[in-house]
Amino acid sequence: MNKIQITSKYILIISFLILNSVSAQWRLSLATTQEYSNNPFNSPIESPSMVSSINLGIEKDFSALSIGYYGNYTNFFDISERNFFWHQVGLWNLTDSTIYGIYFEQRGNTKNYESYNYSNLSSYYKQNFTFNSFNVLGNIALSYTDYPYLIDLRNILLNTGLMLNKSFETKTTLIGGVSFNYKNYISSDLNSNELVGDSMQSSSSHAFTSQLSSYLRLAQSITENTGLAIQYTNQTILGGTANFIRELDYIYGDESQYFDDPISYQGNKVSAQLTQMISETMILKLNYSYASKEYPSQAKYETPDIYDASSLRLDKKTDINLSFAKYFYFGNEEQNALLVSLSYNFTDNNSNSYWYNYKTNEVSLTINFQF
Repeated sequence: MNKIQITSKYILIISFLILNSVSAQWRLSLATTQEYSNNPFNSPIESPSMVSSINLGIEKDFSALSIGYYGNYTNFFDISERNFFWHQVGLWNLTDSTIYGIYFEQRGNTKNYESYNYSNLSSYYKQNFTFNSFNVLGNIALSYTDYPYLIDLRNILLNTGLMLNKSFETKTTLIGGVSFNYKNYISSDLNSNELVGDSMQSSSSHAFTSQLSSYLRLAQSITENTGLAIQYTNQTILGGTANFIRELDYIYGDESQYFDDPISYQGNKVSAQLTQMISETMILKLNYSYASKEYPSQAKYETPDIYDASSLRLDKKTDINLSFAKYFYFGNEEQNALLVSLSYNFTDNNSNSYWYNYKTNEVSLTINFQF
């Protein structure tokens, strides 16, 4: 029995022990998702599989802070060597206008894929205030991510930003935001020919990226039970070694193959969400998005093995999601709830680079018990 199987059993045992001893002071959630995906790893070579996951969440409020533990185990029925577990522990303090905290998370894979294990330690601070009748949320976060096997991906990430929103009598809400991201790959060595080609020129010894992201969202109530929201997002690489092509093996390419790092690209995205309240306990949602992305530090793969450093990787990504959710309440003052949701997701990532040209269809059923 390997480490990941042992960990998943521990998650199950802990959840059942808590279920037998929980008091009203604790908040607990236990969920399972059953999914079929024709391409769960977003690859040009499809590997269909049923995917089953179990999720556990435990939270408790103390006088000075709150604490939470969250665990997940995911099982791929047809590709068991890709099974993994993930868990997180968090501490935070919440007031009417402020929240700050720290959390630690970890992911572990089976032996064949343990090179993608990682640990992350993050801290954050968020502050609400008003400015010229706008509600404003300011935030700053700092994190360190360690990849024990992919050493060159170890990084420090700084994120800071502002979000503004305002509601009008026409049942319209306007939301806008801007954020600055800085990521430094602290273990990379730009003087190593094994990592970068002759095109890399930098005064820094480490690869790094700075990026500005902004968005504008308009939400409108169409009828009493129907709402529509549209959003435009822009991401721009400001500087750093992300502006230069790295001649890396594709698995290192700014983490985008396995981690889809949003800081590695620039471009525009438009999205829309239609929400229909069928009743007080039933919700139907339709989401659509289209993104145009350019990867300044990645060239394209003509074939699985031929890397063309003369052309940048360019992606056009379309996502469509349809979901239905039903809540069942029971107990005193509806403290306990059972959420059942069914969803379908379609992704078409049209890329000029072989490893990122794929289509994915997924159908999933989630049952979530909260008390």
